[in-house]
Amino acid sequence: MIIYDSVATVPSRAAKIRNFNDFAADVNASAIPQWLFITPNMVNDGHDTNVTFMSAWLKFWLEPLLADKRFNDGRTLILLTFDENEDKDVNNRVWAALLGGAVPDHLRGTTDSTFYTRYSALSTVQSNWGLGSLGRFDTNK
Repeated sequence: MIIYDSVATVPSRAAKIRNFNDFAADVNASAIPQWLFITPNMVNDGHDTNVTFMSAWLKFWLEPLLADKRFNDGRTLILLTFDENEDKDVNNRVWAALLGGAVPDHLRGTTDSTFYTRYSALSTVQSNWGLGSLGRFDTNK
C-alpha cells in the first residue's frame, strides 16, 4: 500500500504500514489487527529461491502461528497464495489455501475449482466489513 500516493503522502495512513519485525511483538501482545497483509521477502516467497526453500520457511513461520491462540482464534482466516512458476512463457495458475480457525470443520481439506481473481479477495474484505464495491471488477467475485 505504501506505493500509493494516497497512503505515502498522508502521514496517518503511512504510519499504519508496519515492518514485518513488528509482527511477533504484536502476536505476543495479542494486538493483531482485524485485517493485515503480509508478504515475505523475495527469498522466502520462493521468487529468488525455489519451492523447497519457500516451504521450509513457511513451515518454520506459519505452523507455530496456527498453534498459537493469540493469533489463530475462531475468527482467524488466512489466505495463503503461491503464484510462482519456473517458466515465464507459461501462464501459471495461482494456488491458494484458506487456513485458520474461521474455516468451518466441514470445509477443511476440501477443494474448490471456482475461478477466482485478485478482486475475489478484495470482495471478501469489502463484504466482511460492509464496505461498498470498488466497481465492476470486484462485483460478485
